[in-house]
Amino acid sequence: MYNFDNLLDRRNTDCVKWDELEDVFGSSDLLPYWVADMDFEVLPEIREALVKRAEHATYGYTFATKDYYKNFIKWNKERNDFEINKDEIISVPGVVCATSFVIYAFTQKGDKVLLNTPIYNPFFDVINAHKREMVTSKLILNNERYEMDWEDFENKLKDNVKLFILCSPHNPVGRVWTREELEKIVKLCKENNVLIFSDEIHSDLIFPGHKHIPTLNVSKDAEDITISAMAPSKTFNIAGLKSSMILVKNKELKEKLAEAIEAFDLGVGLFGYKATEIAYGYGAKWTDELISYLYENAKFVVDFFEKNMPKVKAYVPDGTYLMWLDFSAYGLGQKEILEKLKYEARVALNDGEKYGKEEGLGFMRLNIGTTRETLKKGLERIKKSFQD
Repeated sequence: MYNFDNLLDRRNTDCVKWDELEDVFGSSDLLPYWVADMDFEVLPEIREALVKRAEHATYGYTFATKDYYKNFIKWNKERNDFEINKDEIISVPGVVCATSFVIYAFTQKGDKVLLNTPIYNPFFDVINAHKREMVTSKLILNNERYEMDWEDFENKLKDNVKLFILCSPHNPVGRVWTREELEKIVKLCKENNVLIFSDEIHSDLIFPGHKHIPTLNVSKDAEDITISAMAPSKTFNIAGLKSSMILVKNKELKEKLAEAIEAFDLGVGLFGYKATEIAYGYGAKWTDELISYLYENAKFVVDFFEKNMPKVKAYVPDGTYLMWLDFSAYGLGQKEILEKLKYEARVALNDGEKYGKEEGLGFMRLNIGTTRETLKKGLERIKKSFQD
């Protein structure tokens, strides 16, 4: 059994979540439930392997070992029933970086890129940085479950869209898309000659009753038009080591993408490679226990709001350690909600408006990747600050 109730003191470790509170929120004494990393100790085997490697006092050029590929391939076969080959993998520092490469390689300035909002906000930044035109299709909230607006989605695809960015599982709303939904997405994109980039960074963190389907695993058509990205960073809390994978089965797409990436001479570092190799080789039991702990955290949050703050609408997501909270019943403006949380509750959550100007109004994103006691403490603070 692993202990996820042990809260590490992360302050003064150059940690964004805790040490950048002053810069981002204007105060260093808030409890942080914002940026998407967790407060848990990493898999012990990762730490041991990195310490052992660090003790060898030279850190020259490196490469991905056979076990790096073997472990990742085996992990996907066993957990996702997904077969991927070594020559279909491109190692890159991060998934946002991968998104940027795909936009650079397969679209031109002014081309349209489609997103489902609300959505992970760095996608906005990358699209704008490449001077592409962002097109959005809003997700529909139906009985505590976000769904695609299929009519709107199809109409947007028909309007000369070149690339669709799929967040699977979805950040921030926590949807794990079903096979039927993914099949429909692929069918519509294929019909409209639209390339799919599938961000699957949260794909290991799936709650009971749901199953992650890699987009590349949906059909032969999906293989033809999809580029995916996965990473150990969210699952194993190693985002600072900068290690991700782009997955491409279509050889022509892979050649074109690899050529674009080579122009920038970017890759994964020594410790990123090693941590990834160990994570996928030894992390199955740790991940299963983590999922159970996070699932209980999510249920705890929903139960807390139902009993103490019924005006806040919360639901258990299908996966991820992020929860999408609806404060709109209080009738406050977005700025008022933010200020109440920051100045009265003394907690740091992500502003929902960052994920969609209209779709995120009244919402906040809560990171539950922390100890239950820390989570409870933050919720109690929120309760007190919103008492009538």
